[in-house]
Amino acid sequence: MAPAAPASTDSVRRVSITEAQEALKSGKAVIVDVRSAADYQSAHAHGALSIPLSEVEQRSKELPRESFIITYCT
Repeated sequence: MAPAAPASTDSVRRVSITEAQEALKSGKAVIVDVRSAADYQSAHAHGALSIPLSEVEQRSKELPRESFIITYCT
């Protein structure tokens, strides 16, 4: 697995594209688009789930506990 990207001051672990692709390919990860539903409809990563950031806490049970959850907002 690729080394993790440098940690930022917000203490959130960053994931390289290579690491994300490998985790997805192996079935160990789920990609979650945390942008608005309209932004998701406009364009999103293939296979990404749409859970807007404002809904993450309420909808967290939809995410598989055993998976590596990768979120993005760009």
